[in-house]
Amino acid sequence: MEATTRNEIYLDATRMNIHDLVRELNENVGATVVQTMAGVKDRTSPYKWAKPDGPEPRAEIEARLRLGYRVWKTLEMAEGKHVALAWLMGANPRLDENLPVLYVQQQHSREVIGAAEAFISDTYAA
Repeated sequence: MEATTRNEIYLDATRMNIHDLVRELNENVGATVVQTMAGVKDRTSPYKWAKPDGPEPRAEIEARLRLGYRVWKTLEMAEGKHVALAWLMGANPRLDENLPVLYVQQQHSREVIGAAEAFISDTYAA
């Protein structure tokens, strides 16, 4: 992935209003995946966060959601919506057969972004 594209995704994830970001994730990967990314037990939280006047997630949860958005958007731009979702929820050999969405939840940024970029460039870089 080109550095300019990677930087644009990072800037979008950083600057985007959290309500808009969660709404976009809900629409594209589903609230259950968003809930898993965030590491919360309440299944309704992603819907509440997506409302323009809804509550904002705590700082550590917001960081997970922004990381999840970066990973999802990286894959979605290169491979499409369905492949991006399948990648997030599938066992990944570059992540010791763990689910990438759990790496997002644990904020293992370098590993999960590296694995996503390796996937789209068809290299082993994680």
